[in-house]
Amino acid sequence: MSNPSLEPEILISRLSHRPRHLLRAMITVTAPPKPPDSTLADRLRTDRVSSLGILDRLPPEIMSILLGMLDIQSIVRFASVSFRGNMFVQSQRAYRDLVVFAPQVLLALGRVGLIGLHSVVELHTALRTGRCATCTEYGAFLFLPTCERCCWECLRYNPSLRVLLPKEAKTYFGLSERHLQRLPTLCVIPGNYGISADPAPEHCRLVSVKAARGLGLMVQGSTEKLAQAMARRCKSTSLLVVGRYLQGEPAVSQGQDSLLLPSQGNIPTDNFFGMASIPFPSLSKSGRIEDGLWCRGCEVTLRRYDSLRLPRDMLAAVVPSNCEPQRVLLGLERRARSKQSFLDHIKHCYGARQLVPELATVND
Repeated sequence: MSNPSLEPEILISRLSHRPRHLLRAMITVTAPPKPPDSTLADRLRTDRVSSLGILDRLPPEIMSILLGMLDIQSIVRFASVSFRGNMFVQSQRAYRDLVVFAPQVLLALGRVGLIGLHSVVELHTALRTGRCATCTEYGAFLFLPTCERCCWECLRYNPSLRVLLPKEAKTYFGLSERHLQRLPTLCVIPGNYGISADPAPEHCRLVSVKAARGLGLMVQGSTEKLAQAMARRCKSTSLLVVGRYLQGEPAVSQGQDSLLLPSQGNIPTDNFFGMASIPFPSLSKSGRIEDGLWCRGCEVTLRRYDSLRLPRDMLAAVVPSNCEPQRVLLGLERRARSKQSFLDHIKHCYGARQLVPELATVND
């Protein structure tokens, strides 16, 4: 007879959680807009006469493609043009999914001034993708300036997933004031961000490192000239160190686990961590929504290590010899997982087995 305590939903309820200190280190939207009333959609399907003018000549398939290319602000405006326009917009699955499953992201994009930056298709593609854009893990967050899904570790250490002040972009990427006008600007929502919950500077505007680096390469013509332009503007060693990091490529690539890479030494502090990212659900092909699961067992493992009570063989099994244990164990404690990945993980997690000893009887 199977053990009821090992049923997937029971294990998830006992061993998973959503850490508030991590989720609140990002943009927090407390009052997302409500999804449209289904009765309204029903009324929109009546035989009311309406027209989109010359657009009525287009096949529905072409209209769907065109609407998907619009950003959220534009598609909402299109819906307000006419009754028929509203019908077309409400019939778009991508738009409906975003409104129903990720309204907080749409509201956040509006509040930071990036509502017109990404198309409906781009946002929907991110919603339908569970994996981090730069590593193998589940991405529980969305980096708003680039519309990339990301995990905590990549958001923390990947230079492309950072934002910086416009004046810093000028220094590190050889840009002029005129060049800066070509970069999308994020207006920081007032609040506390990061693990330390530091308040955001008032009236703060930021630009994406990825966008600034791309523009810098276009302006300077090559990575060598970009580095030279930075060197001329950086007047101290500390600025050069930060600039080289921001100009560099991420250490992790697709197919790699960033936690298992060799320690990269001192990485410059991200003074704006969390100000451009937000918790973001994922929508599977079967229509199942996930928000990510964090492992309580990994918390136990980290605490045992900090108190010098983690068996050496367990530590060796988790942390590669060329990695710093504290960084790896802290990263695992902060890692979100999909439901299936979580259930696979707890079979081997030392801390999970301490919390649920019956897991030791589960065959690998």
